[in-house]
Amino acid sequence: ISSIIYSIDPIIRQRTPSKMKVRALILTVAAIANSAFAQDYQDYADGYEQDNLYQDYAMKQQEKGGGGGGGLVKSIGAFGISYLIGAKVHSGRISKKMKTKHLKDQKTLYTQYYNDVYRLEEQKAEQQAVIEQLQAALA
Repeated sequence: ISSIIYSIDPIIRQRTPSKMKVRALILTVAAIANSAFAQDYQDYADGYEQDNLYQDYAMKQQEKGGGGGGGLVKSIGAFGISYLIGAKVHSGRISKKMKTKHLKDQKTLYTQYYNDVYRLEEQKAEQQAVIEQLQAALA
């Protein structure tokens, strides 16, 4: 049926009131024909009737008393647990970043300290050599 509509559609493309009515009529006929060809699934039921599983379940739940409840408590609990897990993960990431930063800063500080001590030892050795030369010149 849809192939008939698509084959007729280029003919009806021009939008005049009479052609629009024809198009609406064709679409209506196609819809009616489609519903006439639709099958009733009861033909395939073979004696099976619709079950009442959900209705039975709902009645048992009502007999138990109430409908579960505790939804707000569960939501707050889930939020709290997810918040704690997220905080643990993010704090772990930040602590790892801070450790690497502090290790880098500590390395540069130790390097600077080592270089300063080395220069002081060199200056001390040079001053000792100058002192020895001056004492030799005076004696």
